[in-house]
Amino acid sequence: MTAAATAPVRDWLATLTGDDPRSALAWDPGPLPAAQARDRLGPLGVPEEDRAAVLATLPDPRHDPDRWRALCGCLRTLFSGPPGREPDWPDAPAGLGAAGRYFYVHLCLLALPAARDRQHGAGVTDDVADATFADVGAKMTMYRRAHGTGGFDRQRWVVRHLRGTLHRFGRLQFERARFAAAAVGGPAGPAGPADGDPVLAVHIPGDGPMRPGDCDDSFRAAHAAVAAEPPAARPRFATCSSWLLDDQLAEYLRPDSNIVDFQRRFTPVGRSAAGDADILEFVLDIPPGRAFPAHPPQDTALQRAIVGHRRAGRTWRVAHGWVPLGPAAGAGARFSSR
Repeated sequence: MTAAATAPVRDWLATLTGDDPRSALAWDPGPLPAAQARDRLGPLGVPEEDRAAVLATLPDPRHDPDRWRALCGCLRTLFSGPPGREPDWPDAPAGLGAAGRYFYVHLCLLALPAARDRQHGAGVTDDVADATFADVGAKMTMYRRAHGTGGFDRQRWVVRHLRGTLHRFGRLQFERARFAAAAVGGPAGPAGPADGDPVLAVHIPGDGPMRPGDCDDSFRAAHAAVAAEPPAARPRFATCSSWLLDDQLAEYLRPDSNIVDFQRRFTPVGRSAAGDADILEFVLDIPPGRAFPAHPPQDTALQRAIVGHRRAGRTWRVAHGWVPLGPAAGAGARFSSR
């Protein structure tokens, strides 16, 4: 540890490296040559405006051994930790500057070959893998919109992508999960998934309209990806927990809007939870903890609905729903349970 490291930086590095630095170094992939690092920026979707800074702050074991050991510790956690558990990866202290803001992008750069090998071994096609990994860049774009500078703070989220439990099929992302009635506030009933059943949890990337036909294609592809699996492991339902399922949105949006159409796919389940933080962050680029601005953006019908609802003293909710996975309408990449 360098003498110049502050206490917050030392604590952060220790959290990532763990109690046994030698164990972390067992996952040392070796220094990443600049040309290879540049080649990996594209598959991760790293925005052009961030690329130079990502490469300039990439550590190596000789010049920055502490940060390098921390990256090795993260690789160990990523590929040897319990599959369903999110790691304890706190944001980097502000004192590290760009090197800290891009630290977890560096982790993605180092993890990419192993993540790709896992996908290829499971029969996942390159187009699905590329679409899945590009979510890293999408979250970097969100970070810049919210903070006015480059960085990445969705390190816990992308564990799913790198471990191969989440994939993007067209417009939507599907994550292997198990239905947990306690987590959504109640059982799904006899027609829906039972507690503990394998399901595909649906996530909605924020990069375009949710056209019904595009969503249809995504559900068909997801079903095709699991259709050949043994019955005990094969998900028969998709679930969704999102502010996009809040039925209050129907008060503001047209009945034929894409969002309302998406809501109609799902049978509601459980109890809704507080959702203001999610909807403000994902639609208005207001990070958690930041005060609501005096002049928020109101360029779209959804933004106007969110602002008007807020100014009326009302709150948004995260709602839950399920839908059967229907028959496939064509071939798709196999979504392996491994």
